[in-house]
Amino acid sequence: MQGATEVSDSNGLKTRNGSVDDILGFSGTPLRVNHVMNEDVIVSSLGETVFAAAKKMFANSVSCAVVVNDGAVVGILTEKDLLKGVAGGDRDFRELRVQDRMSHPVEVVGPDFPVLDAAEIMRSKRIKRLPVLQDERLVGIVTQTDITRGLVYLSPLQQIFEIMSTDIATVDTEATVAHAARVMASRNISCVVVMNRNEAVGVFTQKDVLRRVVAMGRNPTRMPVADVMSLPILPIPPDYSVFTASRVMEKMYIHRLVVEDQGRICGIVSQTDIMRAVENKLQKDVERQQLLASSGVPMCVVDQKGMITYVSAGFLRLFEFTNAEQVLHQPFLPDRFWLNPEDRQRFLRHIPKKDSEIFELVLKTSTGRKKHVLVLAAPTRSAHGETTGWQGVMYDTTSHKLAAQELSLGQTPN
Repeated sequence: MQGATEVSDSNGLKTRNGSVDDILGFSGTPLRVNHVMNEDVIVSSLGETVFAAAKKMFANSVSCAVVVNDGAVVGILTEKDLLKGVAGGDRDFRELRVQDRMSHPVEVVGPDFPVLDAAEIMRSKRIKRLPVLQDERLVGIVTQTDITRGLVYLSPLQQIFEIMSTDIATVDTEATVAHAARVMASRNISCVVVMNRNEAVGVFTQKDVLRRVVAMGRNPTRMPVADVMSLPILPIPPDYSVFTASRVMEKMYIHRLVVEDQGRICGIVSQTDIMRAVENKLQKDVERQQLLASSGVPMCVVDQKGMITYVSAGFLRLFEFTNAEQVLHQPFLPDRFWLNPEDRQRFLRHIPKKDSEIFELVLKTSTGRKKHVLVLAAPTRSAHGETTGWQGVMYDTTSHKLAAQELSLGQTPN
């Protein structure tokens, strides 16, 4: 397809050695692009004016328009493209054509593409949007906002000060929009803080370029940045949680927050910062889970209906199964695996919904051998934070129990 770079294989699916997508499936959240994408896409044509395209973007509260020619995706016009144009001297947006300012070729993905891989593309290519194609037909778009919203539920994150950017670009209130745009373009950033002497009075962003300059047909060389900046500043403290900051951005339809400590601006946190932090956290989880799986630790994942969706090799060895097919898509350990079948119902009733819990169980293997097992159980969640089941890591304590019993039997009273 001319003008588009396909990053999926012939099935519309890409994995990095199969690991990331497999691990997300293991954790109970096989998150893919079609789970988070937006099917309502604003499109533009090559010959449309930048002014007309910007008006559509502004009216629909979106940050880009996908450029289509004869049904094929040939480019994308984004807020960043408009910013770079303003920084380069664009003034008459009613004469400028979309084909002269759009980004091309454009990266695209399929609806079954793993979300974590889509996030990696955005990070490595320094882009924030990916059109979604199925059979070379535009079916949606996935943005950094969509991915951040989906991923942030998968992994609890740290506090803002651990991920915020401390390199803050500022301009004076008397600076022109064109000057602010040049500062942002030269530093490849999406906003500047507007200062009046030593006080921060507003933030000027790529969205302000779209909504208050290009879409209004204003001349950026004559417009003071103070007239179009976003205000008031709603600062957050550095000990704010990343999860809460992400929710605030989502509810307020903004992509960044100013961080203030004792009345002084000390940083800015953006969706890019959050998405990068989530990626790093999930990748560490991937490595930890791979290590656990390779070390033979018994593990399983059970869905909301009580059916087993994943087992490790260690789980199979612990319960003396010969292959995973014997337990996958089956109820978690039927009555015959319990020394007291009533314990199974009590265990399932107390499976954690909010926090992890530890259980001591007396079970039997598939051959009927008695096992003392310590189970660390924790809930699994969907991309929307809903409980989808539970995940268990198991420890065989049989030898310890038998040793303790023998010691107890061998003791003589004083």
